Amino acid sequence: MPKYFKKIFSFVLAAVVLVTATAPSGVIAASVPGRPSFKVAKRTKKSVTLKINKTRNATGYQIFIANSKHGKYKQTAAARIRTVKITKLKKDKVYYVKARAFKTVGYHITYGRFSKAVKIDKYGKKPKPESQKPDVEETPVPGATDEPVPGITETPVPEGTQEPEPGGTPEPSVAETTQVPDVTLYQ
Repeated sequence: MPKYFKKIFSFVLAAVVLVTATAPSGVIAASVPGRPSFKVAKRTKKSVTLKINKTRNATGYQIFIANSKHGKYKQTAAARIRTVKITKLKKDKVYYVKARAFKTVGYHITYGRFSKAVKIDKYGKKPKPESQKPDVEETPVPGATDEPVPGITETPVPEGTQEPEPGGTPEPSVAETTQVPDVTLYQ
């Protein structure tokens, strides 16, 4: 009987290993939350409000803050909502924030990857203007000059009448008034 016992035991052991290897062990791995993205919604003197975009398989979010981009990050908040307010900031200091999503199943917590670091500027710092296009120099029209044309003289304006401003248009008479719709051009 000991001979058969070893064969039966090895057969049962192989069956158990086979069943556990093919069991849906990817259930926890498949529910790993995605990488969150967020933006700074509002910056005040002593606080900042972050808006986190909805992340796949996320139950909640952890927020980490540091004084430099590659510095040591400390957890400052954990929330199950997507709008987080961080307080007790200094107005003349720059901060960097990262976030990661987590998923809870029973007592098991699975963490996702960290987001990219987002810079929180000093309070009151104006954003950099967009790259300004260089001014285009006007090319002169061939044959055009600023010199007066001989034979043409300017007529003086009688006193009591106003000359229209340069670039302005004179008031139209009653017969000339027409309604023109406003047009906005988008480039």
